[in-house]
Amino acid sequence: MAKPYLEKIDSFLGGKTLLIYLKMRICSISIWVFILLVTGSGCLSHKQLVSYQENFPDTTQLLTYKLPDIKIQPNDVLSIKVFGSEMELVAPFNITSSQQSESFVNIEAIQLTGFLVNQQGMIDFPVLGRLKLEGLSVTEVKDSLVERLKTYLKDPVVNVRLLNFRVTVSGEVRNPGAFNVVNERISVLDALALAGDLTDYADRRDILLVRESNGVRSLNHINLQSADFFHSEYYFLKQNDLIYVKPLRAKAGAVQDQSSKAVPILSAAATVAAVLIALFKK
Repeated sequence: MAKPYLEKIDSFLGGKTLLIYLKMRICSISIWVFILLVTGSGCLSHKQLVSYQENFPDTTQLLTYKLPDIKIQPNDVLSIKVFGSEMELVAPFNITSSQQSESFVNIEAIQLTGFLVNQQGMIDFPVLGRLKLEGLSVTEVKDSLVERLKTYLKDPVVNVRLLNFRVTVSGEVRNPGAFNVVNERISVLDALALAGDLTDYADRRDILLVRESNGVRSLNHINLQSADFFHSEYYFLKQNDLIYVKPLRAKAGAVQDQSSKAVPILSAAATVAAVLIALFKK
């Protein structure tokens, strides 16, 4: 029912005011429907964009973790440097006598001067010959070499580093790629940061971690929105791990063909136009 003041004006103008009022209301509703059709699809909730939100304690707790036990595998590349008090005796155990710091050399160039672990898990080391290293940690390789070198050197010092510690990040990140790690200690969060962090369309509840160990490839799922992730064995990465960040379903509407996106918009516009024409023609 029209308001009292509209009834008086309507009586004065011969009953047209109520019709105009109803037309304006219908016009307003049609415009709002059009706006909702155009802008209402593909929206993401705040909850979908926030990581680390489930099962978190109210008070601060110490998160205990264990660093991954990284073992030498076939196709790994090792840098092994031997040091001692007498340089003449040490020289035969080193591939090169260059004293250039590795931090200022391209990583690919460093790998060419390293020891490649063959498919049998062995390397050919100067003087000592063929050594079986597969399954040993970097620390175990170092300790084993020190014991062997004591036959030739007094108080030998051995520096062992894994040169091909690389992780790959792909999917819904801003800068996907493969990243070399120099300290053999990198978490999933560190890797995502190297890749420019997650995009708005990243599915934080289902991130895929592909890991290969002893010739066996495993597929592991990570939920960044759960505090349990911080206690997971997959919090820290191992060499050659691959992280794939899946997209949310909402991205489908954002990346579909532009012509198909225009169809519902044009349809809504045509509907609104038809309503307006029908209302205002005599």
